[in-house]
Amino acid sequence: MLPWAATASPSTTPHSAHRAVSLAPIRRAAAPRPPPPFFRPLPLLLCAGLRAPPRAASSNGDVFWEEPDDGSGSDYEDEVEEDTERRSSLFPSSSPPSRLEAARQQEQELRREIELLLTPDEKAILDQHETPDVTKISSPKWHPLHSYALALQIPLMDKLLDGGVDINLLDKDGFTPLHKAIIGKKEAVISHLLRKGANPHVRDRDGATPLHYAVQAGALQTVKLLIKYKVDVNVADNDGWTPLHLAIQSRNRDIAKVLLVNGADRTRRTKDGRTALDLSLCFGRDFKSYDLAKLVKLVPANRV
Repeated sequence: MLPWAATASPSTTPHSAHRAVSLAPIRRAAAPRPPPPFFRPLPLLLCAGLRAPPRAASSNGDVFWEEPDDGSGSDYEDEVEEDTERRSSLFPSSSPPSRLEAARQQEQELRREIELLLTPDEKAILDQHETPDVTKISSPKWHPLHSYALALQIPLMDKLLDGGVDINLLDKDGFTPLHKAIIGKKEAVISHLLRKGANPHVRDRDGATPLHYAVQAGALQTVKLLIKYKVDVNVADNDGWTPLHLAIQSRNRDIAKVLLVNGADRTRRTKDGRTALDLSLCFGRDFKSYDLAKLVKLVPANRV
């Protein structure tokens, strides 16, 4: 018999071990619970700064209508407005026209300051040159266009080119700005000059081309770029040296391979009668010599 079935009282069954069990806890546990609310109340921390919306009440005290809350009356909004005003006062907005005007004023102040420091003769020179006079700031060896190319001064270089300076201008040694940029490994200037029409085939007074100097400088990416501009990979200087000869001389395997794959002639000889393979063997019996010799002997042209 179940414990909560009709149980005898202690008076009727004095020796029974069972006591009457209350059914109230079991009924409360079995009763269906109401579903949870769809919206949980806001935490007290979020509600602390909100003001209660105004309400209208009836004569008996029951509330029947309330004003909708649009958030405009909260303390949080007041704090945001104060913070915005404080930030705007600390960091005043400066529009581009105001910055431009400030730069102009600074330039004018600098001009007045420098003109006060100049002697009459120095000021006369300044008055005679409203625009740069390239002939007076150059020499047969040193030209500003070449200097800018080596110094990565592309905006100043463009200003000279826009003023009519030849992009393929030769200096005393027969170097163009492209030669100078390649010797200095200034890749940004090299790309810029080539895009603006610099001649990649030009020779210096010894017959060397930009490709010769790119190989000598070990500038692999510049070598690839010049090849894209259809330079002759077998061009020889006045002594019969090709770019492949220079790559073997500098023992640069990667550049030698790029030249060979793009059609470099391994049989070309210098005026002394040496091929690229001869140069690699002249270094003696070391691993690099064997490695370069194998490269020259086995790498076919026009194959990746």
